[in-house]
Amino acid sequence: MGPSAEPEKTESHLARSVLLVDDSTLQLRAWSRDLEADSRTVFAAETPAQALEIAQSQHPDVAIVDLYLGPTTTGLELCKQLKELYPELFVVVVSGDMSVAHAMAAVRAGADDVLVKPFIPRDVVRRIENGELVDPERTSLTLEQIEWEHISRALLESGQNITQAAERLGIYRQTLQRKLRKRGREREDEN
Repeated sequence: MGPSAEPEKTESHLARSVLLVDDSTLQLRAWSRDLEADSRTVFAAETPAQALEIAQSQHPDVAIVDLYLGPTTTGLELCKQLKELYPELFVVVVSGDMSVAHAMAAVRAGADDVLVKPFIPRDVVRRIENGELVDPERTSLTLEQIEWEHISRALLESGQNITQAAERLGIYRQTLQRKLRKRGREREDEN
């Protein structure tokens, strides 16, 4: 057995107050309870407008922003706006359906970290305070994961337009719709 790997260190950030942004009230409640039990001040927002208002009035130390904030809104624009207003704000973009393309877009938007749901908010905040980066296990992607990465990137690059994404992928629109429905059913079965 080789030596155990220690987390890579980075600059630590104070994280007494946390802004949580998600369009799911239940998710916000669960995250809030977890962080409040860890003696954090928590601000919750369901929309980008609420999040910006809270950020301007409360100046949180950390923001945890969901990638998808409703059917037509993403957390990427909010991430950009938050970082423009407060460059020192540590922003984490999260999603239950994160792909490499989404993670890259989040980092380009200014995210300091990107995580896949589910996660334990207090552990994320403690890791930020300690300046620790998670060193994820390197595993080979399955063919299905690679296909989904490719589809996700095409959808992202086409602004979620299915017809344009199908053209980028070189497949029929109906084939892409069928793959998306299948993916949706699989995600529902997991939950």
